Amino acid sequence: MKAIEGRIDIAKDNVSGAVLNIDHTAYQAAVSASKLREASKQQLESNTNDINSIKEELSEIKQMMRQLLGSVMDDGR
Repeated sequence: MKAIEGRIDIAKDNVSGAVLNIDHTAYQAAVSASKLREASKQQLESNTNDINSIKEELSEIKQMMRQLLGSVMDDGR
């Protein structure tokens, strides 16, 4: 690889002529950031599923309460 003048983070490949990033620290930081974003995305999805489940359960509880209160009202109590 051929060094690019004035840059220590990139170099030019002798065979293909491609400019390559050779800054391993920046690469590792990018990989770590990507993993953190993916974990955050999964956590958000999990939280959303939990919230939706709680909403469904709350709706069921409200329906049961309505049935109970309806039966109490029908009995004249």
